[in-house]
Amino acid sequence: MIFGEGITKDLYRRALWGPGMKVIHGLPSPWEHRLVRGLGRAAATVAPRKRREVEANLRRAFPDGLVPDGRSVAAVAEDVFASHFANQYLGPSFSACTVESWPQYLSWRGLSHLEDARADGCGVVLAHPHMGPAQLPLHVLGLLGQDVVQIGGGRVTRVTLSDTGEWARNQRASLERNMPVRIHDGRKYLRPLVRALESGSIVLSAADGTGGGDEIGRRLVRTVLGQSMGIAVGPIWLAARGNARLHTVHCYRNPGAGSLYIAEIGEEVPLDRDQPVSDLLEDGADHVARWLDRVLRKHPGDWLFWDGFAPGALLP
Repeated sequence: MIFGEGITKDLYRRALWGPGMKVIHGLPSPWEHRLVRGLGRAAATVAPRKRREVEANLRRAFPDGLVPDGRSVAAVAEDVFASHFANQYLGPSFSACTVESWPQYLSWRGLSHLEDARADGCGVVLAHPHMGPAQLPLHVLGLLGQDVVQIGGGRVTRVTLSDTGEWARNQRASLERNMPVRIHDGRKYLRPLVRALESGSIVLSAADGTGGGDEIGRRLVRTVLGQSMGIAVGPIWLAARGNARLHTVHCYRNPGAGSLYIAEIGEEVPLDRDQPVSDLLEDGADHVARWLDRVLRKHPGDWLFWDGFAPGALLP
């Protein structure tokens, strides 16, 4: 979600990224993450305008006011705020979530797909939406000893950050450097990613846009939850070009006992590599859009882009 700039927001940033981070860093794992989720739920109360925007967009997808599990869009909106804070302030967990403690944060479904690919000497492209703490699966894969590359580089353009906003962004970036992974700027030459896949690496790339920032790479328009959305075809192209397997992965809050979150890796996305590239991209975008529609219907409170889910807002 994107909140407007202002003095109040800058004061909040100074408090949270300054003394607040010292408090968060001092909490036992994984309580720092529970705290930021609680802050998100509080923000849903003190930011009524943004909450109304999120609820209105949720009703675009669920016109009867209820999501498939029977909850109201008002209840889901509160989860959306919690998910935003969990993603925005994940940084302290990059040092607290270690080789020993990561099962408290994350459990896996479908991890065998990566093991099968490695046994066959294949690289893997993981196409993911911005859900939950989106970088948590990336971080844990690095802890597990996988050679992982994240494609990044999108910058927010819907608002111009204040000086304090830039300071807070740099604070977050410094914490992200604690992840045992490589970050590749998606605006740069992609040949290193192709070489990484050819050598058996794992590359994570977003499939659902940038949430208001510069769009990186080509997108094909598909319908998701009744709205037109630009589906990134970069993951599809990379899998074909790097002779790698394409899978999906999404991260969502665990409603039961155990880890805070679950990361689920889907079955391999079938790619007919003998057809023209344009047709391959079209077919891949169809598959990703259908998968994204199912995932967001099942876990609407974990998606981070509901404030942009308005007609035309998520188009390239």
